[in-house]
Amino acid sequence: MYYFTYDPWIGRVIFLEDFYVVKSYRGLGIGQELLKKLSQVATSFHCACMQFLVNVRNQKSVDYYVNCGGFDLSSDAGWHLFRLAKDDLSNLAIKESKKFPESCPKDLGQGQV
Repeated sequence: MYYFTYDPWIGRVIFLEDFYVVKSYRGLGIGQELLKKLSQVATSFHCACMQFLVNVRNQKSVDYYVNCGGFDLSSDAGWHLFRLAKDDLSNLAIKESKKFPESCPKDLGQGQV
């Protein structure tokens, strides 16, 4: 449901994954209580923020999170979410490395990003 990541600019981040309430239980305050509990977890672990994805067609949730103080990184901060599929990863993994000039450190590109 959640995991921690680290952003070098802001610090520890809690990321919510697959956070939803089954349709027959919506409107009972369950989502609000889950979000409250996850916020308590985040603050107890000294997280700088909470991040999660919301489907663009789910305007009700977007409005709710904005009302809670959230903001849409894709529009407000200019960030885009990218995914490289398995085939793309495989292609990148076997792509020939760029040849670095002799003046570069010898370990450049050897497991360091």
